[in-house]
Amino acid sequence: MFKSKTKYTWEGWESSGKESWVFSVKHPCELIGVHAKLIDQQLNESEKVEYCIYSPRVSSTSTPFGFKAAESSSGICVTDKRFIISNNRHIKGIEPTVSSINFEDILSFNFGSAMLLSWFSLGFISQEELKQLTIIFNSNGKHHFQKALRVFKKYEPAINTDDFKLNSSLPEAFIHQIKDKIHKDYLKTLLSDYEKCILTFSCRYVWERVLNKHSLFKREKQVAYLTSKATVFLTNKALMIARDSLGCSIGSSVDVLNIPLDKVKSIILYTENFNTKKIYKLKISFNREIRQNMLEIDFMDIDEETSILLNNISSLLNKEVQNEKF
Repeated sequence: MFKSKTKYTWEGWESSGKESWVFSVKHPCELIGVHAKLIDQQLNESEKVEYCIYSPRVSSTSTPFGFKAAESSSGICVTDKRFIISNNRHIKGIEPTVSSINFEDILSFNFGSAMLLSWFSLGFISQEELKQLTIIFNSNGKHHFQKALRVFKKYEPAINTDDFKLNSSLPEAFIHQIKDKIHKDYLKTLLSDYEKCILTFSCRYVWERVLNKHSLFKREKQVAYLTSKATVFLTNKALMIARDSLGCSIGSSVDVLNIPLDKVKSIILYTENFNTKKIYKLKISFNREIRQNMLEIDFMDIDEETSILLNNISSLLNKEVQNEKF
């Protein structure tokens, strides 16, 4: 694709960052404001531009799931190798920035919505530490970010399931098994072409909260385990978890966590008892050296057959990852 570093479609036109909608363009040169030049100057001749998005700023800086971002407009370019993301705060004295995140450094992504607010967040390695880059945007642009994430997943290697007696199938023959309709809709839009589905189950996602208890004579902290509805979805490329938030009306706030399996070293499932309840703890360790190399996710309401299948994921991960990328 032709790339120009000297001529930009909207050169000389200043963007306020308050445009009404998220939109896509064919090439970074067509982005508005400073984003065109910032991203285009980062591109290499050998890279293939896959998808580009402009996202105006919104007034919200946080989400019900804890993701935070400064109020800014953003340009997002997905190539066949990386994300290139520019941010402009539109504040005098604060210079716009641009970040480059290679696919091989991405350990997870989150995508979700709460009514008119949506978010896109990448968890990636930088200097052996886990970093988070989040963009908060208006929900009218959800489909653009979903497509950008499908592009990333297209280039993620698939785990070879041929040697295992697993009922893997394409989404069309599997997705109907997901019970929660809203979770189903979110998960479906984040599946890449030819991604094979292996397992899905409904459960309760456990949120650990530290509560401050006050009494007449003392003040103490108490750990509480609260739950919300969740759907776990395993494919030959990713472990995906759709979850509702706490304190929101049913179905109004959903987040999907996607963990690429080629970045995972091991998955271990074990149980702990809390009062009269059994908590299932899923420990995920990554195959990259980082200071925080363990992710722990807690569930309730998992049946015995599902727990056996989850424990067998590790044998899948020990198989050589397919070189073919769909």
